Amino acid sequence: MTPRRTFLGGLLTGTLLTAMTLARSAEAQEVPSGGPLVLAMYAPSAPLPSADARFAYLEKIAQKLQSAGIPTQGKVFAKAADLESAVKKGQVDLAILDPLYMADRGGGYNILAVATSSGDVFLRWGLYTHLPTGNILDMANKRLAWVAPSGKEPTYIGNVMLYGELRATYFQLRPAAPDMSAAVSDVVLRRADCVFAPEAAVAGKQLRKAYDAGEAGRIPNPALVQISTRMSSETLANIKKTLAGFNTTGVLDGWRTGGSVSETFRSLRSRLRGRADRNLVMAEPQRLSTQVNSAMIQSMELTPQQPGLRVLIIPPEGIP
Repeated sequence: MTPRRTFLGGLLTGTLLTAMTLARSAEAQEVPSGGPLVLAMYAPSAPLPSADARFAYLEKIAQKLQSAGIPTQGKVFAKAADLESAVKKGQVDLAILDPLYMADRGGGYNILAVATSSGDVFLRWGLYTHLPTGNILDMANKRLAWVAPSGKEPTYIGNVMLYGELRATYFQLRPAAPDMSAAVSDVVLRRADCVFAPEAAVAGKQLRKAYDAGEAGRIPNPALVQISTRMSSETLANIKKTLAGFNTTGVLDGWRTGGSVSETFRSLRSRLRGRADRNLVMAEPQRLSTQVNSAMIQSMELTPQQPGLRVLIIPPEGIP
């Protein structure tokens, strides 16, 4: 056999082996029809410090899914309207959504997982201020920085944070900030006096807590939801399994999956719609059904009587 034929045979054999390897690799990956999955992120109230931090966080998740054989590309959205437009056009398959947005508009989405912070699916919120003194009662008409996850009025402030007892108009509302980091910066830079925020968002900012929202301030972390239906049940199961083993550094450090993850948003959705967990109720005492007649309350007329003379002149017995 001539060297030329040997070279051509080896080249043909190598080409066939490469093609077979690529085919097997393609079979191993769960590639849905239409190309890689698009993983969107819209979570303006999440305590991530910057836009770069959001991109980095989303990229880590996309790489984790790709390592499990699920081709994924990430895309961060800054506005709710842009996200909803992309969803309507069928350009989003999975989404990491803001909890307040989920409670307002995402009730129909299938929740696959909820992000964790130090192992918990909640973050504690409160009212923070740069003012040296004062509590919630002293914040009337003070400038409030806030975010607008749903692009609407800040109903979550009155109905959720303040238990429906006060309204957002209790404060002097600043223009809505694009995300939580910007809202906190408004207070730090004295462009606003106070802000409702998670504890993690104000760490190291030298702000003072003026009000602890208590149980109402336990707000869920962002949720991963299914948007499109082009993913098979096997792919969805693989996504949940992959995220259950996801760990990273930062405020949002993992994910929790399971049948109970949807429960974390039901109470928030109820409160956001104005059905607070507790309200101050002014109640009258229950009336007693006691039978009372006129004889029981009629006053008796007594005729004055003069004591006997014996009583007046003879001292009582037993007195020395």
